[in-house]
Amino acid sequence: MSCTLLLAGCQGSKYSPKVETTISWNKEGFGEQDYFKDLVEAEKHAAEVAGAPNYPPRPILPEYIAPPVNLLPFLLDKTEEKSEEERELDVRESNERSRISRKRDQMVEDYNRQVAHAIQMVEERRTRAIESFLGSLGWIKMVEIVETSFYESGQRASVKNYKDGKLMFVVSWKPDGERCPETNVKDGNGVVVSYDKEGTERHRLSFKDGVEVYE
Repeated sequence: MSCTLLLAGCQGSKYSPKVETTISWNKEGFGEQDYFKDLVEAEKHAAEVAGAPNYPPRPILPEYIAPPVNLLPFLLDKTEEKSEEERELDVRESNERSRISRKRDQMVEDYNRQVAHAIQMVEERRTRAIESFLGSLGWIKMVEIVETSFYESGQRASVKNYKDGKLMFVVSWKPDGERCPETNVKDGNGVVVSYDKEGTERHRLSFKDGVEVYE
């Protein structure tokens, strides 16, 4: 019986490897209803173990306090060109505003990062508790990864299937789109051939039971 707990989507940019991960749980002689029944209990246990996030204290953000302004010239409509001293004062005030603004932004960024970390820590404790609880009930965790790689041109280069860290199946292509006739890994056994962008063989690797062997 295989029950999917997590399905993660693709990761990376246009030509970087595309990765799909599936985590499933299996227990001989037990079905889907048994799994979800145990999962509910596992989540209850995990909620008690994980606890609440330990959030950091909210920062006290600095504020800019402007110096007093002489409004008399404006009230009397006797505005004159600012003196050099006044212009220097304006520059200092502008720099101080910018400094405080940058400091506020940095403090907010640091606080948000600490909050995210606190939440992540709880989620990691929760995940470990769920896996530990299911494992104690006899459920076996299985991790399957399908990785699709590409040439610089965007042409698909290979599709690899891993199960619990072992390479089980591979299909590969040459840069011109022709399927490689020599790549033949099935059930963890076979050969993987890769090519450079010119179509010249670059690597030839052998696998047995999902593990690379050196001849």
